Amino acid sequence: MKIKYFLQGFKSKSDYAYEDTLILDDKKAYASEEDAINKAKEHFEKDENLQLIVIHKGLEIGPKQGTKFLFKDKEGNLELVDSWWKQDTYC
Repeated sequence: MKIKYFLQGFKSKSDYAYEDTLILDDKKAYASEEDAINKAKEHFEKDENLQLIVIHKGLEIGPKQGTKFLFKDKEGNLELVDSWWKQDTYC
C-alpha cells in the first residue's frame, strides 16, 4: 500500500471553550507532500476563515500522522513548518 497525504483545515477559536474548529476535511488523497502543500495553498486562497491546515500522511484507511502545518501569521502571510510529532521512522 502506498502512503498518501491528506488535509484538514481549521478556523480560529472564538473562545477557549469552543473546540469545534474543523472546517475543511479534504478526503482526497494526494500522492506527494508537495501536491498536498500546493492544494492547501489553494484552499487558503478560497476560504478566508482558514487559519491552519494540517497535512497528514498515512494509508487511506488507517492511522495518519501529521507532517506539516500551514498557517497564517499575524500579518496574514502563510507559514509552513514541520509538525512536532514528525518522525522519520513512521511507515
